[in-house]
Amino acid sequence: MTRLRNPWPLTLAYTLFVILFGAVVRVTGSGAGCGQHWPTCHGEVAHLPQTVETIIELTHRVTSGLSLVMAVAVLWITWRSLGRRHLATRAGIWALVFLLVEALVGAALVLLELVVDDASWLRAVVMAVHLLNTALLTLALMVAAWAFGRRQPTIGSGPPGARRVVFLMLGTLLVVSGTGAVTALGDTVLPRAAGAGGAAEVLGQALSGSGSHFLERLRGVHPVVAVLAALLLWSKNDQLAPGWGRRLLPWTVAVQVAAGVANVWLSAPGWMQIVHLALANTVWLVVVYAGLETLGQGEPSEGSQS
Repeated sequence: MTRLRNPWPLTLAYTLFVILFGAVVRVTGSGAGCGQHWPTCHGEVAHLPQTVETIIELTHRVTSGLSLVMAVAVLWITWRSLGRRHLATRAGIWALVFLLVEALVGAALVLLELVVDDASWLRAVVMAVHLLNTALLTLALMVAAWAFGRRQPTIGSGPPGARRVVFLMLGTLLVVSGTGAVTALGDTVLPRAAGAGGAAEVLGQALSGSGSHFLERLRGVHPVVAVLAALLLWSKNDQLAPGWGRRLLPWTVAVQVAAGVANVWLSAPGWMQIVHLALANTVWLVVVYAGLETLGQGEPSEGSQS
């Protein structure tokens, strides 16, 4: 009998890398690097890249494919080790479903040519769906990672009102993610001039929602929603169960708010958009973990046996 280490944290970390690399594809305008072909690149299974855009897009496709392979392998290990009814297995199945949806969203972006400079309503909707799906994907992976090392783990009701608070926090962050996806798209395809005035002027333009294009008019939605969400998270933090999640949440939210202000101040350069997305995922996962600490039940174990 050998002790089996928890494989889900590594799967989650790799998936986060793939998600951030997807943002690199967007900010560099490399979405059409393989032409209007999917899953092949320029109609070839084994394509030799000739441009930087093709290298970036093809690398993203390969890394995305590897994340699917990793998820299937880890799910098989979990199923064999813990059984079909274990919470880690069920969460892993959901993670695989969300990964398949991600593949379909990626295919839609390429085949419908919703890439590079496309600024249509359809692309905005698909990008919002894309970011919401990645949030659900990472949630499922976090649940699997949390449950893997516990005996008979369940997600119960917790203290009175705790379920409502946790779901309110998660739902609010999903709204923030959806509006953030639309704003990030606008910052990519309709960028503002760097250093266009002082911080007050730049923030004023963002919050006013002025502009001829709908993406410019919607720019003010995300900052307002994000600030309201931050206030909500801070005010409800004390209602979570004591633990690492509750201790980290106020600080991660504060850092993310500061990054959001910096993003607007700097006119949303590509590198800052990626940093902002990384911090958004951090806040999301901290809230998910805090929710598991609050609602989760199950005696921790040193490891599963295989």
